[in-house]
Amino acid sequence: MLKWLRNFLVGHLGAALIRLIAFTLRIHIEDESGLVADPDQPEPVIFAFWHNRMFLMPYFYRLLFPQRKILCLVSASSDGEMIARVLGRFDMGAARGSSSRRGREAYRELAENLQQGWDVAITPDGPRGPCYDAHIGVAGLASLAGCSVIPVTLKLDSRWELPSWDRFMIPKPFARCLLHLGKPVPFDGMARDDLLETARARLERTLNALN
Repeated sequence: MLKWLRNFLVGHLGAALIRLIAFTLRIHIEDESGLVADPDQPEPVIFAFWHNRMFLMPYFYRLLFPQRKILCLVSASSDGEMIARVLGRFDMGAARGSSSRRGREAYRELAENLQQGWDVAITPDGPRGPCYDAHIGVAGLASLAGCSVIPVTLKLDSRWELPSWDRFMIPKPFARCLLHLGKPVPFDGMARDDLLETARARLERTLNALN
């Protein structure tokens, strides 16, 4: 009962905090993907961003793409449950799994939803790092589904950084915030391991260059 109540409160209060802070920010958006200009594009995409920049991502996705559906890869841990509750308040789904627990099932769920036209969001270095080190799972999923990956980053001129493995970022009220959606990274026809590794490394470089 206490665990359920905690998760319930975290979902509501966490989403409220994100919206409250976002309301104060001075926001600028750079869109190289073309998706913001034409959000009704029917093809699903995979959004990739570093774990420490996820705080505002639910807010921005729902702001920019109110009609699109999305499934996010979230750890199967208790911390992941709280994140999933927050995502739910933004009408976003969660596939629960990681490399250490339920990973295969989660990626199968993501692939099925991509086939049904849903977008997917993944933090390539999550849930345990190393920070800014992309795992190969996102490249494998994109290749399997034939989707492009849109690299995304946030830049904040004023923020708190938590003492976590990724130095998780929380914007301070009234900070300047730049949301940058990079050019889509194609992954078609990359089933071989060596090609997937090349694509993984390219995505890692692209995300770090956006930073």
